[in-house]
Parts: sequence; structure tokens; C-alpha cells
Amino acid sequence: MALSSEALLVYMQERLGVDTSDISDATPLFSSNLLDSFSIVELIAFIEAQGEIRVDAWDVSLDNLDSIERILQFVQIKRAG
Repeated sequence: MALSSEALLVYMQERLGVDTSDISDATPLFSSNLLDSFSIVELIAFIEAQGEIRVDAWDVSLDNLDSIERILQFVQIKRAG
């Protein structure tokens, strides 16, 4: 499974127990408290595996991970360079 909006939604629903019915690509995930700090470790592992990237400590920020849109953009940038 490639990293996509759909893959992230399925992961959040099945593994993190989040009701994803009202989540869009732009919905804030952490700053709106949909996900908490405990979820970040699992989500990062999923992003690394599915996105085929390495998330470094300095990459962990709301700028990179606070929405599906930001996550996909972050992965694209990491893969490009």
C-alpha cells in the first residue's frame, strides 16, 4: 500500500481508533486534538514504512504532520531530496 490520503485515513481509523468520517486532507490532526502525542510514534512508523522515508527528530513538527495534506507534502519533499 502506497502512502495516500486513503491509506492514512484507514490507518488512523483501524490502528489509532479515530473516527475519520469528518476528516478532510486539511483537517488539523494534532492541534485539534484528534491525535495525541502517544499517536505520533505509531503514525511516524507508518509514514516511514509506507512513504519509504526516514523521519528525523527535527522533522517532527506541526508544519510537517498536522494534517494529511501536510504529511503527504512532507513525504513528497523528503523523497525528492
